[in-house]
Amino acid sequence: MIIQRYLAKEVLQSTFAVTFVLLIIIMCGRFIKYLAQAAAGKVDASILLEVMAYRLPGFLELILPLGFFIALLLAYGRLYAEHEMTVLSACGMSRSQLLLYSFLPATLIAIIIAALSLWISPYSLQKAHSLLNAQEAKSDVDTLKPARFQSMRNGTMTTYTKDINGDELSSIFIATQNIEGQLPSVITAKTGRFVFNETYGQRYLLLRDGARYEGIPGTADYRVTFFEQYAQHIAEPEFQDQGYKQVDAQSTAELMQQDSLAASATLQWRFSLPLLIVIVTLVGVPLSYTSPRKGRYTKLFPAIILYLLYVVGLNSARGSIEKGKLPVELGLWWVHAVVILIALFLLALPSWRRRLYKG
Repeated sequence: MIIQRYLAKEVLQSTFAVTFVLLIIIMCGRFIKYLAQAAAGKVDASILLEVMAYRLPGFLELILPLGFFIALLLAYGRLYAEHEMTVLSACGMSRSQLLLYSFLPATLIAIIIAALSLWISPYSLQKAHSLLNAQEAKSDVDTLKPARFQSMRNGTMTTYTKDINGDELSSIFIATQNIEGQLPSVITAKTGRFVFNETYGQRYLLLRDGARYEGIPGTADYRVTFFEQYAQHIAEPEFQDQGYKQVDAQSTAELMQQDSLAASATLQWRFSLPLLIVIVTLVGVPLSYTSPRKGRYTKLFPAIILYLLYVVGLNSARGSIEKGKLPVELGLWWVHAVVILIALFLLALPSWRRRLYKG
């Protein structure tokens, strides 16, 4: 029991350390993407941390298996490099026992992955989609920020307002260009406010005390219109919430009630993630063996390449199922079967070598 607890502690500590580093890298990359959207006025900066919190389980279910696999190689590789495995072997611990002991932390990680992939991650992804979809459903003027030039309508309009106080705006600038059938124009106004026309059921930005300049820049052929009031129509976005329709954001119970290829592929993917932990344990234990002269990182690179091929194979099989190119019955299970055969070969290789040398 002491040896079992010691090995589990070494693996779990390395797992959480490696996973934390990988998680920080992935989340920073995604956060930078959201910050760029917030700077462009597409997403409200106040919801970024909430969105990242909802995306965290989805990141973890993909990163934690890799972190566990790397941790298994590093922890056992260190024990081999520092002769601790030699001492344990001299005390009677076989490789079969080492593999059996390794399934204790593997089972714990598999349970965490199962909870993430089957329940927590779909719920969190649904919440994140709802927040982002709510932002996309807002009209352009709903995202206006004071004292900032903002690009709208796919880059055909640039707006600026000095101050926003509720529905009241001051020192307004609106420039439009690249619209078919219309000349480029610039509108300036001292003040403005949002109004709703109940007759037509539409919103307008009512500008006051301003001017409209219309013409091609660089030419003298332009028109200037001064106005006391000018109503600029606010086009509402044609948007449909797609967050709940994506299979990744649907609960496992909902997917089980569906007969579509996408639902079947997603279900197999979710059940494959906990199974992946068990299989990479079978692969990682023999691959972690290293000679003290070679160091603990000798097999790290080829092991990671094998893991990436494993995950890419699962993802490709999932896509093939969704497109109808692969039978649902065969599904992702053939990829697991191939890796299991590789693991059994690696586990049996040392005994084959001993028999060969004896012969």
